[in-house]
Amino acid sequence: MIMGWNTSVLFRQDVTADEAVDDLAITDFSGELVGADQATSALKPDALYAAESDGWVQVWNPMMDVVMGWEPTDPADALVVFFSSVSSTYGFTLFTNGERTRHYVYADGVAVEDEGTPLPVEADIALPSWGPDEDFLWSIITAVTGLRYDEKLQYRVYPV
Repeated sequence: MIMGWNTSVLFRQDVTADEAVDDLAITDFSGELVGADQATSALKPDALYAAESDGWVQVWNPMMDVVMGWEPTDPADALVVFFSSVSSTYGFTLFTNGERTRHYVYADGVAVEDEGTPLPVEADIALPSWGPDEDFLWSIITAVTGLRYDEKLQYRVYPV
């Protein structure tokens, strides 16, 4: 697992990569494909990176300026996650049938926003002494989407 994540991601179910990115008001696919290491890092932050996998689209936004404010316009199932290891701040928002059902943000191991019923997986995750971190968020992502970090996945690049 990569440490030092500083990025955000939107997971959407039952849409294509183009549809998910278009919903974020970004429409131009560059024609370029990149690997997971570039898509999930800030190596080239001026783009969105989208891939489809097992019924879910993941749209990575290294600048954390596009996906963080996403709200569903239809009865979508979606998960927005952000990693900020620089500030030790991590969080996620879960949408079920278009409604925000869980929102959790923690900084320096302390919950600063905690809305909705905790997901069952939250009680099952063994936390390190410093509190929730990247592994915690990946446990949430896997529990909600069934996806894991896939270093072989190719992402479409959408300049922003």
